[in-house]
Amino acid sequence: MFKRIAHVCLNVRNLQRSLDFYTRLGLEPVFRFTRQGGLFGVYLRLAESSFIEIFEDSKLEIPVNTGLVHFCLETENLDGLMVDLRARGIACADKKLGCDDTWQIWLKDPDGNAFEVHQYTPKSMQFTGGTVEADW
Repeated sequence: MFKRIAHVCLNVRNLQRSLDFYTRLGLEPVFRFTRQGGLFGVYLRLAESSFIEIFEDSKLEIPVNTGLVHFCLETENLDGLMVDLRARGIACADKKLGCDDTWQIWLKDPDGNAFEVHQYTPKSMQFTGGTVEADW
């Protein structure tokens, strides 16, 4: 019935700062939202038919978490991505093999929204199924 997550939406304190961050990650602005002529949101392409949209809320003291714990982006070359991120001045955690046998790193956007980037392995539980004991 469902094919993929189409997009994740984030409220941010400073639209331009967040736009700069996500475009440094390689996301491409697709279209913008205006209200009364003023820019207040941007839709960013992550991959074919996958997007992150960001909306400015300058009164936001901290990001509002309404149940969304994090989002995860997939890569086929985590080591290369880490080198590229660090060369762009984007901090990321060291690579770790998760208890699901999938490699992962973590980043934070300018508003502190933590997100994961992972690389599947042939043993990734997402493909093999089963039960795994959580290690966090």
